[in-house]
Amino acid sequence: MMMPEIHIPEDKKQRIIRAALEHFAKNGYKKTTMDEIVAAADISKGLIFHYFGNKKKLYLYLYEFVYGLVYDRIVKSFEQEDLFERIRESERIKLAVVNEYPYVLDFLLSVRRETDESLREELSRVKVKSFPPWQETFLPGLDTSKLREGIDLEKVTKIISWTTDGLLSEHKDDFVLEDIFVEMDEYLNLMRKAFYKEEYQ
Repeated sequence: MMMPEIHIPEDKKQRIIRAALEHFAKNGYKKTTMDEIVAAADISKGLIFHYFGNKKKLYLYLYEFVYGLVYDRIVKSFEQEDLFERIRESERIKLAVVNEYPYVLDFLLSVRRETDESLREELSRVKVKSFPPWQETFLPGLDTSKLREGIDLEKVTKIISWTTDGLLSEHKDDFVLEDIFVEMDEYLNLMRKAFYKEEYQ
């Protein structure tokens, strides 16, 4: 991760991050104002502009912060060779991040819906510059011999990702970590039966 260093007291930085995540997640980039973030974070306007420059730089910083938070923790966990055990561990890490920063998921969803072309280009540059493609980090080392004949690994991982992201989105207003773990395991077990050879189910 190549996020620029922000030399600001940690408590103030966390207040800014949490306030900005909430407002950008709820209102999107265009409708969110720095005044709203300043008020929610209970800091001076001069401080936020001193450290982050402007709204766009703060938004890009948040994107890299959030993406990096999930990415770094997940990549460090890639010891399992079994696809579903690796997915399970990855999703547990994602859920823990959402539990720590409740507006992370909505923020990332709002990023996907962003329509400002110049901002989308900058978001794409941040992602390309800072994070390798998921195929280069998630897929290496997986034991693909357990998959049924003719099953495409990349398509399977996309189906699983859509399912887990949908589950998180469905429970964003009634987020109970352990309950989501249980439900997620049920879906993963169903997919294991669908995609794995019988002897590995």
